[in-house]
Amino acid sequence: MRIEAAPADAIYDEALRTLRLVDLPPRREVTIRASSRDDAGNRWESSATFVTDDRGQVDLSRAVPKVGSYQAADRMGLFWSMQLDPAVEARGAFIKTGVQADRVTLSAQVDGQVVTTAELTRHYLGDGIVREDLNEAGLVGVFFHHREERSPAVLMVGGSGGGMSLAHPALLASRGFAVLSLAYFAMPGLPRELVEIPLEYFERAIAWLKRRRAVIPGKLAVIGQSRGGELALLLGATFPEVSAVVAYVPSGVVWAGIRTWPGPVSTSWTHHGMPLAFMGAQVSDEEWHRTPVALTPSFMRALTDRNDIDRAAIPVERINGPVLMFSGTDDQMWPSLNLADLAMQRLIERDFPYQHEHVSYAGAGHFIRYPYSPAVTAMFHPQLKMAMALGGAPENNHVADLDSWRRCVALLAQHLGGRS
Repeated sequence: MRIEAAPADAIYDEALRTLRLVDLPPRREVTIRASSRDDAGNRWESSATFVTDDRGQVDLSRAVPKVGSYQAADRMGLFWSMQLDPAVEARGAFIKTGVQADRVTLSAQVDGQVVTTAELTRHYLGDGIVREDLNEAGLVGVFFHHREERSPAVLMVGGSGGGMSLAHPALLASRGFAVLSLAYFAMPGLPRELVEIPLEYFERAIAWLKRRRAVIPGKLAVIGQSRGGELALLLGATFPEVSAVVAYVPSGVVWAGIRTWPGPVSTSWTHHGMPLAFMGAQVSDEEWHRTPVALTPSFMRALTDRNDIDRAAIPVERINGPVLMFSGTDDQMWPSLNLADLAMQRLIERDFPYQHEHVSYAGAGHFIRYPYSPAVTAMFHPQLKMAMALGGAPENNHVADLDSWRRCVALLAQHLGGRS
């Protein structure tokens, strides 16, 4: 009795070529479980139950679970359908505070007894990729690049949670790019809140990237998610050095800043010392007290005012290269489908000369990132200090993760080129 899983050691975004159970009793019910721990020590687990064939085998690429954490034949179903230990009160995503590899344990049970196990390793850093911490000239970030080769540059910015991503940019660097993950608030040495962040901060980061020996000059993409998607579009529209923008669940208009304590409403961004025009969303007391909190209705109410939209619109037609946006039709954090469409409509109306595409995923929510990461539909927001609804069904979120990742990497490779 054994589990055949290959490759047992792989980059995180690489699907298994083989996952099957062999040498088990024929025509017997077997449950296979996958478990892992995130960087906070939280346990994640998934399971699926099958009936072995006449040879005592189950091929997970073809077999449909009788019951389980996923429903259709899927060799990677046990990975993206992992769920957080129900005892953990602060619900959220699979936490990555670093880029160390994840260990996944597979086990097969017959009649409630474990009959075989297998261990897999899922890496975020590919061969030759190194990490360089940035803390100079007021910039805070992490730079992932190849140790010896030069690569096209990518600037990656996060959303309203603050801090910076590590796993996502490390994976992207492993696919051929020099990636600076840049924090811009809620870290030591940076503003505490997403309020009146000067765009000149990002301009300095762009200049820093251009000076790196690991970077091929002349091409730079910006990638952002949520409020970072808004920011990515804004940076592309502001700085001509940006030659491609990939925006996950973004907004084509500027929104108000996010304060962690009561204070005046103000913009999120400034340029040349001047606040950018912005829109605001009024959340009702009833909406705030419904857990998890869904903010999309408040944003939809704000979008009824066309004058406000026009005033706060990001001039995306100024972007000096292709634009790729992703959204989910069931986004409960904000209506990314509508907000990305505002940018898309502006590009179309102004005869934008570069490739531009908005890909919306049916039934997906707000949390779209790299493939095979456990799909989540709600999470604790580190700035708002409450549970927020993200939306989407796990299966649909997984489809969005996988497809958006492939499209993102393909666009960057096409328009930025590869390593030299």
